[in-house]
Amino acid sequence: MKKYIYNYQTVVGFNQPVSRHAILLRAQPEQGAYMNIEEEHLLLPPSFHIQRGTDQLGNRIVYGCEHEPHSSLVTVSTGIVSMSDYQVPLDAIPLMAYREPTPLTYLSQEQVEEALAEASSLGDSNLEKASHPLQTALSICHFVHETMSYVPDVTTSDTPVSELIKTHQGVCQDFAHLMISLCRLRGIPARYACGFMEGEGETHAWVEACDGHAWYGFDPTNDVEMKLGYVKLAHGRDASDCPVSRGIYMGNALQNTEVSVLLKEI
Repeated sequence: MKKYIYNYQTVVGFNQPVSRHAILLRAQPEQGAYMNIEEEHLLLPPSFHIQRGTDQLGNRIVYGCEHEPHSSLVTVSTGIVSMSDYQVPLDAIPLMAYREPTPLTYLSQEQVEEALAEASSLGDSNLEKASHPLQTALSICHFVHETMSYVPDVTTSDTPVSELIKTHQGVCQDFAHLMISLCRLRGIPARYACGFMEGEGETHAWVEACDGHAWYGFDPTNDVEMKLGYVKLAHGRDASDCPVSRGIYMGNALQNTEVSVLLKEI
């Protein structure tokens, strides 16, 4: 096993005071599975009244509210985890939930045929034929990485794969959604996962594919079958199920959010 220190920080600023500011965070590592949490801290302003729990998919959540006027909010999630190779056991959610398309991962039959034709032109015949689920998932991971270009600010959190397949541009969330869609079309249970990747930057998104016995990680943005160096926070049918941070507030203020992530082996 290897040990990693993680630090996730968000700084939210408003151009005028806001009140009744409610937040929901999925900002702490998943307990168990391939990771052991050796130390963790979640820091919020003392005036924020928080509660802890889990969502409908079993992800850890913290939710709370600040009623008094304020102009900024800083949250920090930090700690130390030890991890083995990425493998997540099955849970109580039926696998069928991860075989069905969602609004963000739906492709029409015409778009499916176009994707297969493109795979064939790239010499990726594995995308067209059945094999072991994880081998097929890896082939799809390669295909998505080869056909998509990483371009920030051309998509939003609500951009469906039916739009991505036209432009072939997006960020890690988009790479993950396209891979999920193609896995499901091959009958492979696949779900969206988010968390931290080794290095410095922002939060990251990847895919978990199931062989019927456990979930395994694939990162189509970086064309990686995942082993070490990823801290998982949450999973869902697509990104809409498991945002890392969400908030609402009373007021007409403009909001600016800065996010920084560090994950480093120690």
